Amino acid sequence: MARARNRIDRMFSRLSAEGRSAFVTFTVACDPSFEESLERMRLLARNGIDLLEIGHPYSDPILDGATIQMANRRALAAGGNLARTLDLCAAFRAGDDVTPIVLMGYANPILTMGYKAFAARAAAAGIDGLIVADLPLREAEPLLTALGRHGLVMIPLAAPSLPTGDFVSGRREVGGFLYCIPVVGPTGGPSASIEAIAEAVARCRNVSPLPVMVGFGVKTPAMAAAVADVADGVIVATALIDQFETMRRNGDEDAFRRDAARLVADYRQAIDN
Repeated sequence: MARARNRIDRMFSRLSAEGRSAFVTFTVACDPSFEESLERMRLLARNGIDLLEIGHPYSDPILDGATIQMANRRALAAGGNLARTLDLCAAFRAGDDVTPIVLMGYANPILTMGYKAFAARAAAAGIDGLIVADLPLREAEPLLTALGRHGLVMIPLAAPSLPTGDFVSGRREVGGFLYCIPVVGPTGGPSASIEAIAEAVARCRNVSPLPVMVGFGVKTPAMAAAVADVADGVIVATALIDQFETMRRNGDEDAFRRDAARLVADYRQAIDN
């Protein structure tokens, strides 16, 4: 049975009709607080982000580099956890029923909550998809079944070190997009060359019909634009988190809102041009 189209599918259809690439970013829920995190999500959506990846705070984010590790620590210190992340997404969704939300994190908190309970709560919070960094598709069948009951999808990670079976599946619960990681290493690590990125994207297109998004190591508007030329979109995470944290420490709230909005808009303009 075919899966119903969700907000992620509708986003890609709209952008394709407009001849544009997707611009996605990541933020850790409750970093530095629940209220500031909610305001940041709204700011991102207002200023050019097409889809929000929201991390649920975790003590051992093994796929992530120093910047996102520190964001997780700040969020945990502020009382963040998986349940609070779902509350945060529900609060955002109350004022925005268009921007897709993808929850990104690790398997242990989801397993602790229970797959069935998690899937029901995630759907109720308005979440569209899920990335689980330490759960390959070959081990994900119980979670996929729970997600499918609530119209959610699992978004696979495709890295050069992974066999195709770890990120390609014909199951209807696997969808949204293929998260293409062109280099081996943590988030925020060295950038790949545009030639290596193009090769990684081509590999993904050869094995999957899903839109291909590229993340890891995209650090500047110019690089984001170059990546968007060869993929269906680009994910900028560590570079924005680093600059947001500097702005937050060095300026007042009004200055942060202004400068953060301008930074996101600069990436958006580069990608669109």
